[in-house]
Amino acid sequence: MALEIVTIPCLSDNYAYLARDEDTGTVALIDAPEAGPIKAALEARGWGLDIILITHHHPDHIDGVDALKQAFGCTVVGAKADIHRLPVLDQAVEEGDTVSVGERVGHVFDVSGHTVGHIAFHFPDSAAVFSADSLMGLGCGRLFEG
Repeated sequence: MALEIVTIPCLSDNYAYLARDEDTGTVALIDAPEAGPIKAALEARGWGLDIILITHHHPDHIDGVDALKQAFGCTVVGAKADIHRLPVLDQAVEEGDTVSVGERVGHVFDVSGHTVGHIAFHFPDSAAVFSADSLMGLGCGRLFEG
């Protein structure tokens, strides 16, 4: 089976994504702009939260991490290269590493450009890639560093 993906509108112009392994019920969150809408989406589905995958350090991608970790006791994963600017990580990853969401395996890619240390997560068996702001050539995807 593949990941079931739920898009959650956050803030005035952002999104977070829930990715649930349908075989195991394991739930990942990709980025955490704010805790409220994410908690509501999880509660509406009767889901817990097992892992947060962080793409980069900007506040509109990490501001909800601490509250969600406190509420759910989930694991937090982010870029080793950006560890000094991210919330406390349980697992620091870099290009070539993998992360698991239940039985689904995601591959970590370095997509530095929007920020130094920006990473993306590719789940080939679900035809899904979570790249945050790195694929937007104008607007928020512009280069801020390097």
